[in-house]
This record gives sequence, C-alpha cells and structure tokens, in this order.
Amino acid sequence: MSRRRFNLRLRLNVNILIAATIIYCLAIGYISWRLREIAYTNSKEIVKGATREYRNKISEELNVMMESARTMNHVFSAHKKYEPAQRDTFFENILFSTLEKNPDFLSTGLYWEIKALDEKYTKKNGRIRTICYRSNNQLKLQKEILDTTNNEIKGSYYKLRELNKETLWNPYYDLVTKELKGTLIASLFVPIQNSSGKFEGLVGIDITLSQMNKLISGIMPFEESVSYVVGGNHMIIAHTNQSLTGKSFIDEQKPDSLIFHSGLEQVVRNKTASFTYVNSQNQEKYFVSYEPILIGSEPTDWIIGVEVPTRVILKEAQKVLLNSVFVGFIGLILLFIVIYLIGVKITTPIVKGVDFAKTIASGNLNTKLDIHQNDEIGDLAESLSLMASKLTSIMSEIIQSSDTIAEGSLDLMDSSVKLADGANNQAASSEEISTSMELMLSRIQQNTKNAQKTERIAIKAAQGIQEGNESTKALIKSMNNIVQKISIVGEIAKQTNLLAINASIEASRYGMQGKGFGVVAAEIKKLAERSQQAAKEINELSTQGILQAKETENKLLEIIPDIEQTANLVKLIAASSLDQKISSEEINQGIQQLNKVTQQNAESSFELSINSKSISAQAKNLKKLISYFKIEGLN
Repeated sequence: MSRRRFNLRLRLNVNILIAATIIYCLAIGYISWRLREIAYTNSKEIVKGATREYRNKISEELNVMMESARTMNHVFSAHKKYEPAQRDTFFENILFSTLEKNPDFLSTGLYWEIKALDEKYTKKNGRIRTICYRSNNQLKLQKEILDTTNNEIKGSYYKLRELNKETLWNPYYDLVTKELKGTLIASLFVPIQNSSGKFEGLVGIDITLSQMNKLISGIMPFEESVSYVVGGNHMIIAHTNQSLTGKSFIDEQKPDSLIFHSGLEQVVRNKTASFTYVNSQNQEKYFVSYEPILIGSEPTDWIIGVEVPTRVILKEAQKVLLNSVFVGFIGLILLFIVIYLIGVKITTPIVKGVDFAKTIASGNLNTKLDIHQNDEIGDLAESLSLMASKLTSIMSEIIQSSDTIAEGSLDLMDSSVKLADGANNQAASSEEISTSMELMLSRIQQNTKNAQKTERIAIKAAQGIQEGNESTKALIKSMNNIVQKISIVGEIAKQTNLLAINASIEASRYGMQGKGFGVVAAEIKKLAERSQQAAKEINELSTQGILQAKETENKLLEIIPDIEQTANLVKLIAASSLDQKISSEEINQGIQQLNKVTQQNAESSFELSINSKSISAQAKNLKKLISYFKIEGLN
C-alpha cells in the first residue's frame, strides 16, 4: 500500500510546530495553573488577613474595656487599707465615675465574698453585689447581700469564682432591666485576688454589642463576603445579615452545622482555622477563615469568621488565566512564523543537497553543488562535493582497472583449467600409490607376525634342547651310579659263589646230613653265577648307554649354539619387520595426507576454475555497470 509522501520542509515545520506547540501549551498551562494557584492562595491570605485585622480591632475595643475593669480591680484589691464605711463610699464612687466616663458601658459591678471582708464569716457562700447602671439617662446604684447559705450553688458568679481569671462572658439578653430589653449584652470580669492569688471578689462591666454589627459590616475583602462574630455559646453576636444577630450559629447552618462545629472546635484547639466547604443549599463552594478574639494575649471563646465564595476568590485568578492564554496564543502565532522562517532557511540548502545527490544517483558525476554556508549544512555541502570529486576519481580508476581485470580473469581461467587437470592426474597417481602402500603394509605386517611366531618357536626349541642336555647329563650320572652299583652286585655274586663253593665242600664232609645243604649251596652257586652274568651284561649295557648318552650330549652341545643363533637372527628379523612396519605405516599416513591434499588441490583447482569464470563474468558485468556513470573525458 502506497503512503503519502511529504517533503522535508513541510515535515520539519509540522514536526517542530507540533513539538513547540505541545511544549508551549504545557508551559503556558503550567504557568497559568501556577498563577491561578498563587492568585487563589493570595486571595485566601487576603481573607485571612482581613479576618485577623478585624479580630484585632474587636480585641482592641474589648481590651480597652477590660483595661477599665483592670484599673478598678487594682483599686479594689487594696480594700484592706480602708475602713469599711470609707471603703464602701470610695468604691461606689469609682463605679459611678467609670460608668459616667464610658458611655458604651451599660453597667459596672463589684462583687465581694463576705468572708473576704469579714474574717469571722464561716458559711460556704455569701456575697455582696454592688451594681451601678443607667436608667432613664440617670446613673443608679443597687447593693444587696446574696446567697448566705452553705448550699451548692451553680450560678454564673460561682463559675467565675471557680475560673478565677479574666473572662469575657458569653453574650446574652438582659431580661431584668426594661431599658435593655432586646439589647444583646456581654460582660467583662476581672477577679479580685489576695496576695496568694485566692479569689476575693469580681469587678464586672456590662457592654452592649450593637456596635459590633457596624464593625462587621466593614469586613468586605471580596464581593459577596459574609462576616460574623460568634460567642462561646455559639450565639451570633454580629453578622453581615443583621437579622441573624442573637440566633444560634450552629442552628442557622442546618445541614452544614457539623462542618462549622468542627471548625469552631479547631479554633479553640489551634488558635486559628480555615477550611472550604460546599453549601448544601446553593451547592456553591466557600472558603472560611476563623480567628479567636483575644483579651490581652489570651484567646477567648469568641470567634470572628469570614466566608467568601471560591468563585469570587478565583475571579481574579480566572482573569489572570485568560490573559495568560491570550498572550500565549499571540506568542504561539509569532512562534509559528519564526519556526516557519527558520525551517525555510534550514531546508533550502538541504533540498539543494538532495537534488545534487539525486543527480549523482542518476550517474551524472559532472554536476556541481552551489552552497556556501559557514555551518554544519555548509560542511555537508562541502562533503557532498568532495564525495562527488572522489567518486569521479575512483570511478575513472575502476573503469581503467575493469579492462585489466577482465583480461586477467581470462588468463586466470586458462591457468586454473590446466592446474585442475594436473591436480586430477596427481590425485589419481597418489590414489594408486596409496593402494600399493596399503597392500605392502599388509604383507609387512604378516611377515612381522610370522617372524615373531618363529622367534618364539626357536626360543622354545633352544630351551627344550637345553633341558634335554641337562637330562642327558643326569642320565649319564645315573648310569655311572648304576655301573658302580652293578660292580658291587658282581662282587657280591663272586663272594656268593665262593660261599656256595665253600658250602658245597662243607656239605660233602657231612655226607648224608649235609646233602640237603649241598643242594642249596649248588643252587646258590647257580644263582650267583647267573647274577654275576646278569651284572656283567648290565655293566656292558650301561657302559654302552653312557657312551651313547655322552655322544648325544656332545651333539646337543653342538646344536644349542646354532639354535640360539637362529633364535637371535629370528628376533632381529622380527625387530626389523616391526621397524619396517612402523616406517611403512608412517609412509602410508604421509601418502594418505598427500592424497588428501592432492584431492583438496584438485577441488580447489576446480573451484578456482569456476571462480575465474565467475570473475570473468563479473568483470563484464562491472564494465556494464560502470557504463551507467557519465564522466567528462571518459566513455
């Protein structure tokens, strides 16, 4: 299947533009994302900063009020310096004076533990309450003694007594004073302590929280921001929506109450908090920042919060993102133009080089490449021109050498044919010699075996004759012993014969009495004569046997050297045959190797003949191929 072909300039521009576009878009995307994140983070910090700013304003106002309470506390702590009548009048004047100088105060109060003023008082409870308050634009004083009992009481005063520290009391509505009906009030308390820190009473100031809504309405870090102040009892002290003032903050959040309750607890634990949530009513995402209200450097249970929709926070970030994308698009267009111009500048000399290479490929070596650049492309053009020049020179030499190769290949073919014929004849001769050598080697091996067998027989015969000679010597010795013994038998026969004669004589003397003995003596005489005759014959035969045995011994002694010499000669013949066999085997191996080499030479000669024919054909083909190139001055 054919594929569509694109030229280099188009491919270069397309590939570079695609790669640059991807990299540029990734860079712009990352930068835009980072700018959006930075803008979002900065916007959140703006919200947090506004929360801290107004937290500080509220804390500053409360601290000013708390400072008035501390001032009174400092005076009241020195109560033991004054007489009771003088003390009470003086302390009441201080309450009046403080309330008169601070129009924002609703009332000032002084609470004493009775046992702190009267050491003889022994009950568990009992307090003196002195309140200075406004009524019909006049300052009035109320003083009374309360709770003189030992019962367990859990009112607000006793919680403050247990805390024994500066306290910002949670907001509440005064249900007693008619003038303050519907007014949200908060109280500041400072404990009166003796030198050991033991609780003796309280200094209190009641303040109105109506000014808080004005302050909260000024918190507007972004459009649609919502601000509020919440007390420790979750009552809304002030809110951007003033209709929510005095209501329960958690109840107003309804489905989202758990999220806000967790956020309020986090402020109490960590002194600060911020989080995002999705409003269940409008399904919009909000960023919330909380800060605790401070009294001095200590956080209270009061919290100021600011909520801003994240779409408002991200509005500026989105604007930055759109600007970045627009600028990036303009930059991308400029990048396309620059890349196109660079591509044209790069590809123009490359196209010239390609055309030059095509001309060379068509066989025309007379073409020239006109590129003059001081860079890698210029180096490539110079290399292509040098290549064409070298190729022209080389092809000229090849054309001149191809004829020489063709002529030489013909001579080589004739010589290889003759060499192949001689090698075949030599191989046939070496094959015949090899066959004759194998036959001769077989006969030499048989002669060697027969000589070795004859050697063994001769050695065995020499050993047998030697043994027979020894046996003959033993026989002669035995026969000599027999002759000696026979001579003894002859002597015994002579003596026996004499005894028989003597016995006959003696028998004749006795007449008839000795006749029987005479007969025996006659028989003994006969026996002695016969024994003597037999001994004589045996002696003669033994003497003759000894002579024959000695003659046999002499013959054997004469034969033994000849047989031993024969065995030695046979042994030498066997050794020579063995050496001849080894030499013949080596000669046969050499002839076999020569035969193998001759066969190889014959095969090589045949291959050489075939190759020389192939070289001749290739030389003709080379001349045909070379004719493809067109070189000026050469056909």
